[in-house]
Amino acid sequence: MAAGRATIADVARAVQVSPSTASVVFSGKAPVTEATRTRVLDAAASLGYT
Repeated sequence: MAAGRATIADVARAVQVSPSTASVVFSGKAPVTEATRTRVLDAAASLGYT
């Protein structure tokens, strides 16, 4: 993670998904499994991604 703010790439890397998958979780434009959604959102919260 770069100094300061977490990026979507940081969130994706933390849970071993692609940045595209992490983006889909936030946008809701395509279906993702509930397990993946939960992992991405939990990582985003712990990293302070806003």
